[in-house]
Amino acid sequence: MAAKKLILAIVIVMFEIAAAVEREITVHVDAGKEECFFETVIKGNTLTVEYQVIDGGSTQMAELDINFRIMNPRGQPLIAEFKKSDGAHSQRVEELGDYKICFDNKFSYVSSKTVYFEMINENEDEEYDDLAGIFDDDEEADTEYYEVQVSDIEGKLKKIKEDIVKARHLQDLIRVTDLKDRSIMEHNFERVNVMSCVYVFVLISAGLCQVALVRSLFDDKSKINPLWKKAFKD
Repeated sequence: MAAKKLILAIVIVMFEIAAAVEREITVHVDAGKEECFFETVIKGNTLTVEYQVIDGGSTQMAELDINFRIMNPRGQPLIAEFKKSDGAHSQRVEELGDYKICFDNKFSYVSSKTVYFEMINENEDEEYDDLAGIFDDDEEADTEYYEVQVSDIEGKLKKIKEDIVKARHLQDLIRVTDLKDRSIMEHNFERVNVMSCVYVFVLISAGLCQVALVRSLFDDKSKINPLWKKAFKD
């Protein structure tokens, strides 16, 4: 019986751990535009937003920056940053409501931006003291038999949760950095191709002009030949 209740306790704790809201979104913000998102947060929860600009457009003057802000349900700014490439912010919520998360690219007239951000809405002060009620006093012998304490379960599950969060964060960071580097590489590749085509066109044009000028020296019917003769006489 104690084993079944132990399993029930673990299931309850894992359900509470998974109750936190976590979202990962990649948004494209056009030049001169602003994109906003709303998240309903209850009082006492902590709203965490971490963002990174992974693409700044294909123009020569493109930069990886964006304006960022979080506003409370009354429209008052809680956090504001200007022309940042990345950032991470945690805000403990003191009132229930819809909080507004905005990425502003109005300062840019040409370059669009692609922003990846992760949003976590959770209660960091959540405890698991209610697990003690699962085990009755008359089952102390069984509890001692399995040598398992509720406090030990709680501590281990919290440690597992922290390790999982750290691992996911590192994986997301590696993935976002890869996307950012891939975007920069693709834009550089496009620029190299464009400039290569321009240089090839200039070289071919210069070669054709040289051939035409040399032929005009020996062709009396050429329109340029009189100019050469006049230049040599002078």
